[in-house]
Amino acid sequence: MNFGNNMKKLNITFCSFPDYAGNAKALYDYMKDRYDFNYTWIVIDEKSVEVLKKENVNCILIGTEEFEKYIPKNDIFFTTHANLAGDKLKAKKSIYVELWHGIGVKPVGFLSEKISENDDKWYNYVREVIDYIIVPTKLWQSVFSAMFNINPTRILPIGIPMFDEIKNADGKNNLSKVLKTDVSKYNKIIMYMPTFKKGCGRELESKYNENNVLNFYDYSDDKLVKYLQDNNYLLIVKRHPSDECIYSTIENDYIKNIYNDMLIENGFNINSILNAGDLLITDYSSLGLEFSFLDRPTIYVATDLEEYKNNRGIIFDDYDFWTEGNYCFSYSELIDKINYYFAGNKYEYNNKNLIYGSLKDGGCEQICNYFFLDNNINKNNVKQYKSIKFEQEKIIDELEEMVHEQKSTIKKLMESDIELNRIINSKGYKYMVKLRKIKNKITFNRK
Repeated sequence: MNFGNNMKKLNITFCSFPDYAGNAKALYDYMKDRYDFNYTWIVIDEKSVEVLKKENVNCILIGTEEFEKYIPKNDIFFTTHANLAGDKLKAKKSIYVELWHGIGVKPVGFLSEKISENDDKWYNYVREVIDYIIVPTKLWQSVFSAMFNINPTRILPIGIPMFDEIKNADGKNNLSKVLKTDVSKYNKIIMYMPTFKKGCGRELESKYNENNVLNFYDYSDDKLVKYLQDNNYLLIVKRHPSDECIYSTIENDYIKNIYNDMLIENGFNINSILNAGDLLITDYSSLGLEFSFLDRPTIYVATDLEEYKNNRGIIFDDYDFWTEGNYCFSYSELIDKINYYFAGNKYEYNNKNLIYGSLKDGGCEQICNYFFLDNNINKNNVKQYKSIKFEQEKIIDELEEMVHEQKSTIKKLMESDIELNRIINSKGYKYMVKLRKIKNKITFNRK
């Protein structure tokens, strides 16, 4: 990597799921007005290309010829799901920084007791490719070290960029644009955002009730609608992008469904609207902890808790630690808790310092100060992780390039040899040889 040449602008690559979202989006927003770099977004959805280009965001669709040409030029990757880990070999001197997509109760990677064979292979590969992971505090440094089975020195407890957007976005105005209605007319806005349950071939927990809006059995949707109408509350239902098309839905003046396409069309992501909510309902999603950063109440629906713990697990196996007991098993409990908070009772998340440390925002300034100095890589801090496996793969890749070049050279030589033989055996060349012999004979006789 060119650490010293200030004439060369660094190529900074961002990628997230969904496109243009999460920690990557928040860090990009912070950097673009402060650093003179070349910025490129790699997107997965073709719709994103059109939307982002209208906003003058430089973007490339993954897997295209343009993508293949660009990646070798990259200097630093910033991703949220190790999205481009398989492409790092194409940019051998690049630095790979994984921002991850959330901090929550779900164990993933090597923290999972029932890690699948495919996940085992993927996490083993990722740990060999990424150079750094960004987390908010030392608690998460320990958790992520176990999740990825990597040395804690490669995990930097310096921030979680999405907190900037969660805290500072014009949430109600953004939500009004997405819904095409003025949400300020409602007394309160309740967000319902459950975790990833079934998408991408995942089996749904058998006790999860997919036939009503909330995961309960002691109520009807009509009761919920009447409760919202009587209090002039708006319920926003936003499911995980991989789950959003598998559940029954209700749409009326008091229940609005938001799909990922609706956010993308407006250039938004979930963090663009999250602070519009006065209260969040979730289950095991990282959004619960992230919403608590706003000092607003989060209520957890735990009707399938035991099965979820058996199938997926909870970090530390302690749901009470993460939720501080603010969960419910029935619709009536949920309504009681909503009424309690909307009556003016203060919500306090006592674990906030442990979860977020001293962070007052997303820590983007700290992250950038670590990685950059004077519009270049901060070589005092930043080192490429020397993985034996990855180095071997690089050597193999380089050898394959050499073999390819040698084959190309041999092919050209063979083609030249064939062309030479064709010329030698042509009538014109044979006639030229005869003329040369006659000329030499005449020259010799004159001497």
